[in-house]
Amino acid sequence: MMRPLRTLDQYLGRLKPAGRLTVALLGVPVVGGLDYLTGNEISTSLLYLGPIALAAWYSGRLAGSAVAVLCCISWFLADLADGTQYSHPAIPYWNSLIRLGFFYITAVLLSKLRSSLRDRERLARTDSLTGLYVRREFDSRLKHDLAMAHRSGSALTLAYVDVDDFKAVNDIHGHAGGDQVLRTIGRILGGSVREADTAARVGGDEFALILPSTDGPGARQAISTLTQELQDALRANDFEVTCSIGVVTLLDPAISPEQAIAAADELMYQVKLQGKGAVAFNVLGESARPHTVRKSGTDLSSPERKGER
Repeated sequence: MMRPLRTLDQYLGRLKPAGRLTVALLGVPVVGGLDYLTGNEISTSLLYLGPIALAAWYSGRLAGSAVAVLCCISWFLADLADGTQYSHPAIPYWNSLIRLGFFYITAVLLSKLRSSLRDRERLARTDSLTGLYVRREFDSRLKHDLAMAHRSGSALTLAYVDVDDFKAVNDIHGHAGGDQVLRTIGRILGGSVREADTAARVGGDEFALILPSTDGPGARQAISTLTQELQDALRANDFEVTCSIGVVTLLDPAISPEQAIAAADELMYQVKLQGKGAVAFNVLGESARPHTVRKSGTDLSSPERKGER
């Protein structure tokens, strides 16, 4: 039973919202015609729940309620066309109101259930404090984006961001101050990415970015802009913290997600060892490409390394 429903859900999920609503609307006259053909001896009221459920589940309460009204009208017209004789002329109207109430309640409950499930899915994928993706979602998206990059032969950039001296913030300002720092960083990271990119909180004070179709020069430009925005936001809020960032551009199709994460993480820790508050860049997949480190907008690489990427 679940497999046909899952197949139907996948098919409907591929349709545009207008297409799904059109299917629901077309279902109303189909069920109404069947209601008329079967006469009053065979009840088809439950069949009306099909279009109502479809509209409420995929298009929301308003659409579900509208289809519920149309289903009630369809039933009423089919009943009149059948010529059923009642003991009182008000009975068909009463029956219509009862069905309308039942259809409306069904539409509201289904739309609320769908909304609740969406909220649960969103909470399972995103961090409640920063609004960024959680580690599990990050790992899944990195695996997918690497596979797509390998298939298309395009570059992919992975950046690891760690907050320097974060413990001192908690010690001085308490957890409320630490949460404010994390929210600020999350806001900057989330607002700096494209729709195809991924910004995630992968640890207590660690963040990560996945930038598909981004080569070395593109990574430098994007991360340099991001670094400046982070510095400005942290200084504006009088946060005495900096960020150490390791940026790895991946060109080798044999690199696994685990290797990519390890490379970016190691690069980030090299920044910390060299004084924190800096950005290190590297390219994997090109022979012996050295990385460079930038701090406060200044290139700290040796002269012979400048201009390599």
